[in-house]
Amino acid sequence: MPMIQSIEVESVMVDSFRMVFNNETQCVAFVFRKRGGAVGDHPATRGRPRSAGSDERIRRAVLDLLHEHGPGAVNVEAVAAASGVAKTTIYRRFSDREDMLRVTLSALIEAPAEPPDVPTREKIRWGLASTWRHMADVLGPGGLAAMVEVGNPYAEVLRGVLAPHTDALARLIAADVAAGALRGDLDADACVSLLVGAYLGELVRRGAVDDAFAESCLDLMWVSMRPADEVS
Repeated sequence: MPMIQSIEVESVMVDSFRMVFNNETQCVAFVFRKRGGAVGDHPATRGRPRSAGSDERIRRAVLDLLHEHGPGAVNVEAVAAASGVAKTTIYRRFSDREDMLRVTLSALIEAPAEPPDVPTREKIRWGLASTWRHMADVLGPGGLAAMVEVGNPYAEVLRGVLAPHTDALARLIAADVAAGALRGDLDADACVSLLVGAYLGELVRRGAVDDAFAESCLDLMWVSMRPADEVS
């Protein structure tokens, strides 16, 4: 069956069966199964090859919706409207909202790199920049708000964006404590929580976080982090 005709038939089938199912995802899943496939099948196995351009438009739409409105705004209808990609194409790629979020965010998460060979304070500044960059560029205000919302069903998915970087920063601090480059009784996890919390506090107060604040924040923290014999 030609692709255009196939898409038209799918749309008719979805409309015909929509009233039978609890939601549109179940309805489209049924239509795809009738055609011998399943929601989430890789497009390369049937139909038109996956379009990198469509993937990028979907990713950008998901990220913009997450940034501006939080994960609750990420749904097939909104993503289709924002991206210009057909709903049937989006259904082929993702099974539900959580799947869209997971796939989009996982593509943006950078694995923590090895820390540079620089003085201790600069290493911490480097690790902090990586963490804050993911808070700003990947999650945005909408994602951060959802992450701290009690009972939000997507909080763990969103927290997974930051975990590799907050954990890496905690390990970096702990290693410098063990090496004697930082206070011997310093709690690395507490330091990381304070640094992450500082970002959220500035975002709440100012609506944005700039590089100057990062320096000021680390200056304040450094007084209590450095070894006692370096405190003047």
